Amino acid sequence: MLVRRAGICGTDLAIASGDYKVNSPLILGHEIFGTAWKVPEGRAELQGRRCVTEINIGCGECEFCRAGVRSHCVRGEAIGIHRNGGFAEYLSTPVENVHVVPDSIADDEAVFIEPLAACIQLTKMGRIESNSACAVVGPGRMGLLIIQLLRQVRPRTLVAIGHQGVKLEMARRFGADAFDVEDVDSALRLNGGAKFDNVVEATGNPDGLDLALRLVKPRGTVHLKSTHGVPVNLDATKVVVDELRVQGSRCGPFDEAIGLLEARAIRVKELITDRFRLERCEEAFKAASSRSSIKTIFELQGA
Repeated sequence: MLVRRAGICGTDLAIASGDYKVNSPLILGHEIFGTAWKVPEGRAELQGRRCVTEINIGCGECEFCRAGVRSHCVRGEAIGIHRNGGFAEYLSTPVENVHVVPDSIADDEAVFIEPLAACIQLTKMGRIESNSACAVVGPGRMGLLIIQLLRQVRPRTLVAIGHQGVKLEMARRFGADAFDVEDVDSALRLNGGAKFDNVVEATGNPDGLDLALRLVKPRGTVHLKSTHGVPVNLDATKVVVDELRVQGSRCGPFDEAIGLLEARAIRVKELITDRFRLERCEEAFKAASSRSSIKTIFELQGA
């Protein structure tokens, strides 16, 4: 695969900082868009096509692979985490992981297919009812996609909680009521003084879970999306007494992500705040770590 765009995500930052442990040396990058190149015999129809790749590579034999859940293969690997990823000119990926990208989806939009699919998986693992009260803690590169997905469920209340700046402004633009992390009482007042049915934790910070647990109502759900690699303190007593559900979610359905982008149901281009060539990798990671950055991408071919 000839790489044309690659996005920096929270997992990449956690690996680069040393918090998320991987075997090195390793080429990072799993949010990848490019062109099919050197396709296997029998798949000539893919040659030269615009495409993205799923990141999980399974053995094809274990119980999870047989059930179609390669993300939990007992011998599985993930591109950019266990094997070399897309921060390079070329990427090797199994042909069964490849999805063709329709021409109606621009290059800059296609790089969001992997993270958008991961956001969709949140709604698969923990059902979110219409007319429920929802809060997203951490309206960043993932949180802003999740806010747009939750809007389609038609929640009664949808709030974003984060630090003042471009991310909260973007959350407002996408239809959420946005509050500073120091003003969560105002968020609760907006919800009639009640806590939230669903709280998404997407801060990328180990302290985010504590805030999410403070905001969720008894028998509510905390949806975890942070992959910072750092152990967190969990108030297990609160989870038991309030009968909370703490639900993680990982990789999701590419076909649905492609469909949402093709239907113009999710806006992604305006999330790109920084663009870099691959040779400026150090600058790119510094930018991606900044509170003022939403999405940092590498532009390779076709830029």
